[in-house]
Amino acid sequence: ISNVPWITVFILNLMVMVLLTLRTSTTLYYFKYYVGKPDFSAQFLPIFMLSAVAGAFATPFFLRFFEKKTLLLLLMLATGFCSLAFYFVPPDGIAYMVILQVCIGFALGVKPPLTFSMLADTADYNEWKRGRRATAMTFAAGVFSQKLGSVLATLVITAIFTALGYQANQTQTPESLKGIVFLMSVIPAGLAFVSMFVLVFYKLDKAAMTQIQADLATRTPQS
Repeated sequence: ISNVPWITVFILNLMVMVLLTLRTSTTLYYFKYYVGKPDFSAQFLPIFMLSAVAGAFATPFFLRFFEKKTLLLLLMLATGFCSLAFYFVPPDGIAYMVILQVCIGFALGVKPPLTFSMLADTADYNEWKRGRRATAMTFAAGVFSQKLGSVLATLVITAIFTALGYQANQTQTPESLKGIVFLMSVIPAGLAFVSMFVLVFYKLDKAAMTQIQADLATRTPQS
C-alpha cells in the first residue's frame, strides 16, 4: 500500500482496461445503430488488434528516445485526442473511423510492454524501500487491475444503456445514440486524460532506477 509507484501503475492499468473494454464492447452497437453497418464491426475490431500488435513490437524503438513515463504520457495524450475525435466523425466517415482506430490501437499496443516493465521497477523499488521484493504479489495485483477494469466497464455500459432507455434491435432514441457515441469517444477520452494526471505520481525515472539497482546490488551477497 505504501508503494506509490505500484499504486500508480495499478490505477493506470485499471483505467486503460476500462477505456479499452468500453470501446470494444460498444463497437457492435456503434456500427449497428449509429453507422448503420453492423457487419463492419467484424472488420473493425481486428484492425485494432493488428495495430496493437504493431505498437507492441515498436515499443523498444520508442524507448530509445523516451523515458517510460514520458512515453506513456504521450500515448495517453494520443489515445485521448483520437478517442475524442470519434465524437465528431459522421456516420458515413468510415475512413476516419479506421484511421482513428489504427492510431488508438497502436498507442494502446505500446502500453502493455511498458507497464509490465514498470511493474518490475516497482518491485525493485519495494525491495529497496522496504526490504521486501514481493514480485509475485506485485504482478498478480497488476493482472487483477485489468480484470477489475473489465468488470467496471461492463457496469458502466449497463448503467448508461439503462439510463438512456436502450432497446435491443429497435430504432434508438437520440439520447440512446448519443450514449453509444459517448461510450466510443468522450468517456474513453476522459479516462485517457485522467490517466495522464495519475502518471504524475510515478517517480521511477531512469536515473532513480539506476540508483536503486546500484544500491540493491551492494546489498546482494556475492557468491
